[in-house]
Order: sequence, then C-alpha cells, then structure tokens
Amino acid sequence: MALQQLSLSNREMDIHIFQNGDAKQPAVIFLPDLTGVAESQLETARLLALEGFHVFVPELFSHEGAAKYCLRMFFNLAFVTNAADNPGVAEVYEAIDHIKKLPYVDGERIGVIGQCLTGGFALHCALRDDVKAPVVFHHSFGLTGSGMPEDSARAICKNVQGHYVKIDPFCPKARVDQLKEQMGDYLDVSYYDWLPHGIPHFFRVTDEGRRAYINMVRFLKMQLAS
Repeated sequence: MALQQLSLSNREMDIHIFQNGDAKQPAVIFLPDLTGVAESQLETARLLALEGFHVFVPELFSHEGAAKYCLRMFFNLAFVTNAADNPGVAEVYEAIDHIKKLPYVDGERIGVIGQCLTGGFALHCALRDDVKAPVVFHHSFGLTGSGMPEDSARAICKNVQGHYVKIDPFCPKARVDQLKEQMGDYLDVSYYDWLPHGIPHFFRVTDEGRRAYINMVRFLKMQLAS
C-alpha cells in the first residue's frame, strides 16, 4: 500500500493505493463514509486488490479535517440535496480523472463504491461512461425524496448494485423504494438482516457482512471483466 497525493483544483487530497502489480487492470475507487477512512476499509481494499483490481481509497477529509469538510459541504445546498453539480461529486470526479491516467489503470473499466455520505456520489458516478461498476451502500445524502434528483436518477442506464438494511434512520426503506421507482431494473437492491447502517464495517465480522462483501466482489468482477 502506498499513500500519495492528488492535486485537485481546490486542494490536495491524500489517497491510499493498493496496486495489483504493474499490468493494466480495472480500478476500484472505495469512498469512505462520514467517519473517514478506517482500518477496516483499508483491509477491505487490500483484499479487493487480491481479487484483481487496483484499489484507491481517497481521504476526503485530507488537510482540512472532518469538521471543516462537513461545514464546507453541509452549508452547500447542492450538496445536501445531492444535486449533480455538488462539490463532493466534483471532487470525486476529479480524483477519478487523475486515477484513470495512471499507466497501470484501465481507464475505461472503473468501479466506484460509495457508502453513507458518499453513497450519493457513487450514484452520480453511474452517469459516467468510464464507471462500469457503481456500488452504493445506503446513500444518506441528499436529504429529500429518494436522495437522488429525478432527472439524474432516470438518466442512469447501467446496472447499479445497492446494499441496504431494512431499519435505517439515515436511509429508510421508503427512500430506497423511491430510488428503485426512478431507476427501475437498473438498480439491484439487496437487504441484509441484523446489520446496522454501515455495512462495509461488518464485511469480516458477521455472516451478513460477509454476504454483502461476496455480492459486491461478484458484481465488480462481472461488470469490470475485459
């Protein structure tokens, strides 16, 4: 694992890189949740690299901390409504553009995993032609309706894998049902029993967490196959 910096248009962002050799392979961008990058996420990234991907874990709070990042974002209407032009999505798009230029990355086979804070980012990434495998774990922003603007959700025309729990105050089932109505068969929804919000933290802790991980890996391999 290497820790490098990306120079975005508005700031520097640290990024953990789990490179699977030097051969040109698909990339998976594994975005953190509101708690930031945890050791469990880095361990998952290491395991994903062993599955045949180059894996990138951005430190979204880099050089400003969680409090400043959240203040900057949560007072931005486009962010809290998960509008297409929100600054969180813009930063992730920039990071993807940097990553796909790396010589060992197949820039047309990108997977993006979002969770909680970044679940909506992953949904917007599904609108990019180069993102072939969008995965969302309980999207918590935007704060109204399905959490995805109607025009953006209905513009998604590729398979998106969604992972949810049935009792979730941050992403209730009614929100998932609305998103499913917007996206139709493009959204594949799986629910997990006996798990709280924060499914990726339980990938190696419970049977349901392991099931979520296996489902995710299967989807990534299928969508990012050459």
